[in-house]
This record gives sequence, structure tokens and C-alpha cells, in this order.
Amino acid sequence: MTKLAEWLTGITLYLGIWISLLSRTKQNDALSERWNNIILFLPFITLLVFGIYSLSIILWRVYNFNDCPEAAKELQEQIIEAKNDLKSKGLKF
Repeated sequence: MTKLAEWLTGITLYLGIWISLLSRTKQNDALSERWNNIILFLPFITLLVFGIYSLSIILWRVYNFNDCPEAAKELQEQIIEAKNDLKSKGLKF
């Protein structure tokens, strides 16, 4: 199953449950007005929580990003080597 199919399946299930809960709260007045409002705005709340979670994951991974001085030095040497090779073939920088 592709990621698109997984996401679409999850979204379809979520929306199906939400619509079921929403129609049930309109039929049943036993639920308080507070729960009705929470169920009504549940997709927006879920989207907000998902955004906060995604932002926190990105910030945490940027904070823990490791520097690799050895790899940086090796890359600089390869760049110099490539420039020298291209200069020998007539390319001007």
C-alpha cells in the first residue's frame, strides 16, 4: 500500500467517525452543548495538534543535528580537486 493510500484511508476513517459523531450529537440532546462544540471543531483541533507536533519534531531534529567536521573537510578537498580538474580541461571560474 502506498503512502497516499494509507493517508487517504486514515482520513476517510477519521471523517467517517467524525460525521457519525456529529450526526449523533444532533439527534441526541442528552450530550451537553460543550461536547457538541468539541465534536464540531474536532477536525480543526486535530489539525492544530498535528501542526504543533510536526513543528516540535522539526525543531527537535534541527536542535540535535550533528556537525561532521571530517566530512566537511573531505567535501572541501573534493571541491578543490574537482575545480582543478575542470580548470585543466579549460573551464574558467
